[in-house]
Amino acid sequence: MPSLNSGLLCRELRAALAPLTAICPQVKTKPCHGGWGAAGLLLLLLLALATAGAVAGGLLGFAPSPPKPLLQMLRLTLLSPSVPQPNQTAQVDVAQNVATIRVTPAQSNRSWAVLFDGQSGHVCYRPPEHQACFLHLMEARDRETLQLLVNTSEAQESRSPSQHTHRAQELLAVLGSHEVDPAQVGASVQHLCAKTPIYWARRAEGPPRQRLIYLCIDICFPSNICISVCFYYLPD
Repeated sequence: MPSLNSGLLCRELRAALAPLTAICPQVKTKPCHGGWGAAGLLLLLLLALATAGAVAGGLLGFAPSPPKPLLQMLRLTLLSPSVPQPNQTAQVDVAQNVATIRVTPAQSNRSWAVLFDGQSGHVCYRPPEHQACFLHLMEARDRETLQLLVNTSEAQESRSPSQHTHRAQELLAVLGSHEVDPAQVGASVQHLCAKTPIYWARRAEGPPRQRLIYLCIDICFPSNICISVCFYYLPD
């Protein structure tokens, strides 16, 4: 009976060592003799299992780790702080067909004034820190903007861009050598630019090219459109 049990344990041990022999050819098994004791067979079996575990751990340790997903970088971008929005109010005179938008940029206590004068047909910009006004003739889109401001009639309501705001840029070329005679403009422009020189400006046409920008102002309208109006001087 002891020899029968030893033979059975020997066959089981060979079956357990077969995968290890395929992975590591240098590991060889020796024939089992009937004289082995149960303690010796158990010790050999534990040694074989420990060796197989070490080999499997080594193979797993050298496996390349999967690349980190790019979602983490995208999440950091989405969590970045938003740009402070300017404070903006609009004053509409329906009877005179005039609207004045005052924009106070973020981190500033001085306001721009943008005048849409439907009577004289002008749009006038007065920056807070420059002793000058910039004037250009109203176009069809300017009249549409004025009509929208008149229709909404929200005179003192502050506006801020919504999540679905469309943004655009507009370039105005300042004609520094062409000062406007105040007598040629309406009373609203004269009142806004009292004792301040007024210069003609015109919208830039053609493909965009490099220009020396003088100053910019962001204006948002009730139609969820924000326009960054930038001025630059044309050479004399």
